[in-house]
Amino acid sequence: MKETRGKTRKQRMAGVLALLLSVCLAAGCGTGRQENSGNAQSAEGGKETAALTEKDGGGTETPGLDKRYKISYVGPFCTEYEPGNYVEKLITDAVGIDLDVQKIDNANTETLNVLFASGEMPDCGWFGMNPDFMYSEELVRTIPREMVETYAPKLIEKYNQYPVLYAQTLDPKDENQFRYLTGLTFQFVNYYLPNDYYRYDWILDLGIDLGVNVEQISDNIYVADDGITVDKFREIMEKFVKNDPDKNGADDTVGVNAPNITQGPFFSGFGFRGGINEVEGKPVQWYATPGYKEYLKFFQKMYADGLVDPEMLTAKAASISWDRVNSRSAGYWITSTNSLQAWAAGRPPLTLLEKEPDCKILMTPGLKPEGGEVMASVSASPSYGQFYVNKNVDDEKLIKILQFLEYCLFGETRVSHYFGEEGVDWEYDADGMVKVINTLSNGAKGAGGPFMQYGQDEEITSYIANAPLFNAGLKYWGPEGSWLPLQHIPFKEDIRSETNYGTLSAEYAPDIDAYVETYRTQCILGEKDVDATWEEYLSQLDRLGYRELMEELDQLPALDDIIAGYSK
Repeated sequence: MKETRGKTRKQRMAGVLALLLSVCLAAGCGTGRQENSGNAQSAEGGKETAALTEKDGGGTETPGLDKRYKISYVGPFCTEYEPGNYVEKLITDAVGIDLDVQKIDNANTETLNVLFASGEMPDCGWFGMNPDFMYSEELVRTIPREMVETYAPKLIEKYNQYPVLYAQTLDPKDENQFRYLTGLTFQFVNYYLPNDYYRYDWILDLGIDLGVNVEQISDNIYVADDGITVDKFREIMEKFVKNDPDKNGADDTVGVNAPNITQGPFFSGFGFRGGINEVEGKPVQWYATPGYKEYLKFFQKMYADGLVDPEMLTAKAASISWDRVNSRSAGYWITSTNSLQAWAAGRPPLTLLEKEPDCKILMTPGLKPEGGEVMASVSASPSYGQFYVNKNVDDEKLIKILQFLEYCLFGETRVSHYFGEEGVDWEYDADGMVKVINTLSNGAKGAGGPFMQYGQDEEITSYIANAPLFNAGLKYWGPEGSWLPLQHIPFKEDIRSETNYGTLSAEYAPDIDAYVETYRTQCILGEKDVDATWEEYLSQLDRLGYRELMEELDQLPALDDIIAGYSK
């Protein structure tokens, strides 16, 4: 079934959005590298690849591909999977295969371990397990690069566009072999930028000069072209708390309000960002940077002055923050540009617009130090998911698996793979964009998760993320927008699993995180003097393994340099 697709200005814009993602949160190799003992068979497969494709006259023949293979597969949202569904039939008819889709939770580690122990691992699928484990347990095979280039060329186009994907997935010991293949998402990686929101009507009524340029992009939404300075932020919070901004005559409003106190837009005001920062040429985690010390001192004073909602120190539920906004007790909150999409109707700002149609809302990219700039932390990669192939799969069957994967993510019926049956569940509107007729639950008719969860490239994302409010601000968070240069990838990351960082992090991180949280809370509550205890805090981090972690990362080149090494 071939889908017709109109080409419009909006669709062309979706293609341009790819530029936004050239530096965008790695999702793959987060553990230390172990010796790969499962590669022996597949390494030989790389030598045989040339023999698999033979020219016969004007055509291309591959031995064995007249055979209709049965492929067992694991995908997301398959626990209630119904065999023979609409999307499955589209894919199997196009590729010429039969599918045996496993009804298991592909992200549940315990479930997967039971599956692996049973010896019933399927031929291929998306498994939420890191490659070091999969190879050390001899569960999977490598995938010859030449075969992927031949039988999944559209996937390779994405790898060439974002070479960080090569860094994540190729075997560092043999770059002619992929350890696994990754899918894509542009919906949650550097497409929805982190930002904060203010009640702009309150700011205007209180006569606060923000010191930035503000543009109205809709009836209710205003956007700042730059961040708010820390001093200006304090002024806003003080007046929100003390000057009755909601004009109800009661002392019932709070200042700093967010899902929790450790938010990127806060960090930015003190010259650091989440993740690994560069400090004097060395990798330093956000919680050990000099800027973090200043952050603690600032919020200690803010809390002492009653300008921080106490719930932020004890609760990590976003719903509390949203309730503050919806009840008019808070005029500031943190989320992302994501919250302008129609699916976010249950949270502010959309809930606020529904309750108060005349309110004005300001979006800014975060805080900045006086004389400095906003520093947002984003991922280096649009990778999404990990696709593995069973070690017992031979090269001929692997060809069909690669064709299957390619068609799932990029085939001509791909929009139906995500939204369901054309003309029944969705259709193209007059602008050539997808109009949902019948919203399916994830997995119904095989749509959404089972085959397309990890295929959210620029085009599919443009159909998912097409709210007018979001599109109205693309000059700020779209391609070449004024917010884009404010986004930064980690200074260093063991994206190729070359060190013991991942293994050590798994061991040390729980104790380090608990200590960081305890120290932060004590400081903000005024129980500890930050200046007097800072050196001891750093020493305790080292005793918990922090220095060892950073020594592992220090062996690596900068992540920018690693990515550049894979660029063509």
